[in-house]
Amino acid sequence: MLKAVAPLFNRHNNRHSSRPFKDYYNEWFSTLKHNLLPLLRRSISGDSLTVLSTHVELIHQHFHSFYYTLDSAATSDPSLLLNQDWRNSLEKPLLWLGDLTPFLFTNLARSFLDEFQDSDSNPSSNPNPNPNYSSSPPLIPDLRESFDPYDRPWQVAMAWRNASEALTTRMDQIECGLRVIVPTLTERMRCAEATFVDRVVNDWFRCRDSKGAAMVAVGADVKAHMEEVVSVFLYANRLRRSVLVDIISATTVYQAALFLEALAQFLIGFRNHDLLHAVELSNNVNNNAAAKECRPWCH
Repeated sequence: MLKAVAPLFNRHNNRHSSRPFKDYYNEWFSTLKHNLLPLLRRSISGDSLTVLSTHVELIHQHFHSFYYTLDSAATSDPSLLLNQDWRNSLEKPLLWLGDLTPFLFTNLARSFLDEFQDSDSNPSSNPNPNPNYSSSPPLIPDLRESFDPYDRPWQVAMAWRNASEALTTRMDQIECGLRVIVPTLTERMRCAEATFVDRVVNDWFRCRDSKGAAMVAVGADVKAHMEEVVSVFLYANRLRRSVLVDIISATTVYQAALFLEALAQFLIGFRNHDLLHAVELSNNVNNNAAAKECRPWCH
């Protein structure tokens, strides 16, 4: 029934709409991991600010193209929002209204700010004199050998140290806005779901003796609900794009490069096959143990 809903918004046409979105996402992810991230890392270690700026913009636009394509796919087939088969079990807890929560972006940027504020206030906490040193473990172990984290120019290594007051103030403003908008959209979705349940039950009950009338009434309710769901989702996607733009606009080229590198590394890490397998294996062990404990009570 959901797939029968006609396209609701046709602002963006894309060549991927005729194939499963999962195929598009796998291609998008592969480009990020195997092409754009290595290019960014090489330019970070290089000496050309122009090349670095270009590769920063390439990754930035890569994320924007994903959200525009997701907008178009969801408006053509709203059921995509209910069945995100391109996401694994590690990624799904990070989702909010159809995709990554925008707090992921701000928390990541804030982590850079806090890391150097903490090290500046307590120099003994980082005994390694190398400015490139980080005590944090790599987010994606399988890519550790693909680049040298110590082979970074001084201006890159120091990019987030002594961040400007303007950047700190802007991050405060972005986070403050999210703390207002995110709960508002969440409540809007909750109200939409509650309204849909009330309406569809009432309409079905009223027409229960006439199969044809019930199908028409319920179909209209589903269509109206999915229009609201897609509307909220598109707003959430605009918010995600806006937060990325705001962070990139507020940072220097070097800061933006490190931020986007970390964002890509974070997302790639959550699709690490070894990590995913270990988590799923642990869940299976826990579920089996819980089942054994419950069994005596079931007989």
